[in-house]
Amino acid sequence: MREAGKDPATPATPATPDAAFHQLLTAPRGPFWAAARTDDATLPPDVREQLAPMRAQAKMLRETVAQPIPLAQAVQEGGTPNSMFDGIQDVPVHIRGRYDRLGDLVPRRFPQVIAGENQKPIEQGSGRLELAKWIASSDHPLTARVMVNRIWQHHFGEGIVRTPNNYGKLGTPPTHPELLDHLAVEFVRSGWSIKAMHRAMMLSATYMQSSEPRPDAMKVDPDNQLFARMNRRKLEAEALRDALLAAAGTLDITPNGRAINDLNTPRRTLYVMTIRSDRSNYRSLFDAADASAIVEKRVDSTVAPQALFLMNHPFMLDRAKQLAKRLDREGGTDDASKIDWLYRTLFARPPDANEIEIGKTLVAPGGAGWQAYCHVLLCANEFMYVD
Repeated sequence: MREAGKDPATPATPATPDAAFHQLLTAPRGPFWAAARTDDATLPPDVREQLAPMRAQAKMLRETVAQPIPLAQAVQEGGTPNSMFDGIQDVPVHIRGRYDRLGDLVPRRFPQVIAGENQKPIEQGSGRLELAKWIASSDHPLTARVMVNRIWQHHFGEGIVRTPNNYGKLGTPPTHPELLDHLAVEFVRSGWSIKAMHRAMMLSATYMQSSEPRPDAMKVDPDNQLFARMNRRKLEAEALRDALLAAAGTLDITPNGRAINDLNTPRRTLYVMTIRSDRSNYRSLFDAADASAIVEKRVDSTVAPQALFLMNHPFMLDRAKQLAKRLDREGGTDDASKIDWLYRTLFARPPDANEIEIGKTLVAPGGAGWQAYCHVLLCANEFMYVD
């Protein structure tokens, strides 16, 4: 038994055989007092009148505390408090990265191997702001080149520099150095406008080319290193899922909002949560970037599990079902008009006579039916690839 007087809420009791029972009856934390506190009928009317607004306020405060408190991770300059690095200052070299092996004091500046010795001293702040201004400066030749090469890679499948993370001697040199320099200059001249660079590339004759190779170009440049044709491109994981939702008429394009850990949500794939520890999800199956690594370019694979997902996964079966419902609403009345509507919606072209006959055979009485036919078209290469 706890010694008497140790707990301020528990009064001291005499050492008698009935001491424990006496404590249960009189202790404020005992079961009898707890029951009395929750039963207003035992209280005088004036006390109940005073307690009512207090309990209402306590309930409101509990509900407020139950709401999640917004948090944000932030970094503040100023060094480590209560140490030799307290505040913003020049620091010594950490030999081999060890805090307990310090070398000479080094002033804040850019590495001499990059910027040389003729540098203005950094007298205010840690130097991070100066570093950011230097990286984004029009005098810096690399930043603009890296950015326009990334945008080019997004549109053409390959960059002008095939190693977008490595512009050094171990990287691949640009196939069109003059074009890379021209785009970098225009990028800076436009005020670093990414939208303007997208527009310039997508309005170019190079972007408007067909993926069908010319015999002479195929002979000279079979790997399309010189962009003599447009590369045939497979839809990325996000674009493929959004296209499936859009074709079924269920895509929710509402902007903003929280990430959702549910593949079946109608929201764009941009809002589907990425969990780094989960390597067996839809994104990983269709070659999305590894969230735990620096990825310069996505892998483009065609493997059996992808086909199994398209044929059997409940998400795909539901998209086919929704597409069939949309077809009933918008596709016309006869079989030919419905097949024509499907081809124009999914492939952006009308079907030829042979494709119409194949479709009629599949949806005829005793055939697979419209939902199965929609599923077949959603799994077609023509839906997944952009020529």
